[in-house]
Amino acid sequence: MIDAHALPATLLRAHDTLVAGCHFLGSGRAGTNRETPDDRLRARVIGNGLRELDRFLNLLIGEVARSLAVPIPVDEHHTANRLRRLRHALGITDPDHARLMAIGRSRACLFHCWGMVRRADQPGERGMTSGWWAAGGEARALRVVALGDRLAVSATDLAEMCRFYEILAGELLGQAMARPAARAA
Repeated sequence: MIDAHALPATLLRAHDTLVAGCHFLGSGRAGTNRETPDDRLRARVIGNGLRELDRFLNLLIGEVARSLAVPIPVDEHHTANRLRRLRHALGITDPDHARLMAIGRSRACLFHCWGMVRRADQPGERGMTSGWWAAGGEARALRVVALGDRLAVSATDLAEMCRFYEILAGELLGQAMARPAARAA
């Protein structure tokens, strides 16, 4: 159980905002529950929803860093890099960087290209890694979508993505709680 009095109110609000955003986007109430992969409006709504989750996560990272007196440059706006900096400063590995980068590419593809994959991960490659897990197999690997194909996002994919963000929110809050000496400094 997290003692709300032990953490700054801004940090708790940032956490609660991210969790509420996850619940909203994952519920389908944001217009994301229609299962038509070629629906351009649906792709744009999902892309925008993911952009909002990314922004909420970015703000939470900043509040955790501030509460722990971890310096993160003010001009560092890239969420995956910001989380990597925070975790590095706390001596924690960052297993989520590649997935957050892939989510960023997926978000841009959905929002700006209506889900049509037009750019590969790197120049010369033939596909874009999405932020969603590939189907099947024992090892969890992110789905790769070929150039020219549509990035289809199911309600299950979206719900799993929201759970991922919720898990990150919980981990960040736990990291802030685990270091009371740093907060007191």
